[in-house]
Amino acid sequence: MDTPNDALDELAHTRAELLAAIGGLDEAALDRKGVIGDWSIKNVLAHIAAWEAWVVQALPARMATGTTPADFRQRIEDEDRFNAEEVAEREELTPDEQLMELERTRAELLAFVHGLDADTLARKQPWDTWEGSLPEYLMAALGDHEAEHVEALRAAAARVTS
Repeated sequence: MDTPNDALDELAHTRAELLAAIGGLDEAALDRKGVIGDWSIKNVLAHIAAWEAWVVQALPARMATGTTPADFRQRIEDEDRFNAEEVAEREELTPDEQLMELERTRAELLAFVHGLDADTLARKQPWDTWEGSLPEYLMAALGDHEAEHVEALRAAAARVTS
């Protein structure tokens, strides 16, 4: 990945693949439990949105201080607990509302990234636990995370439509 725009383009591509995997499904199909483990497709979207929201909330402090604040670190120390709590917090959302949260969170990320100057975006090890640049982090933390779920979402979509 050569530039921040390359990273943002790749994030957009991965998001498009994710949305294409579930395109055309109605709300009942998106909300059906047990199609991806115990989760519904909507729950997987909630999980993805929760992680991206954590990244968006943590980035300003990380970029300003060079470290991840303790309260942010504590929230994700136990990934399973974090995932369960965040998905449960979003359980009352309709599938359409969950998709809107996914869009809103991405818009917040893009607004933050577009507000940074080129030197900040290119800086290596912007905080103590990440050696690469911010665009590289975004691809690892968000792009790769979404890509991990695309195949499962495709398989779940096939199951709920057959």
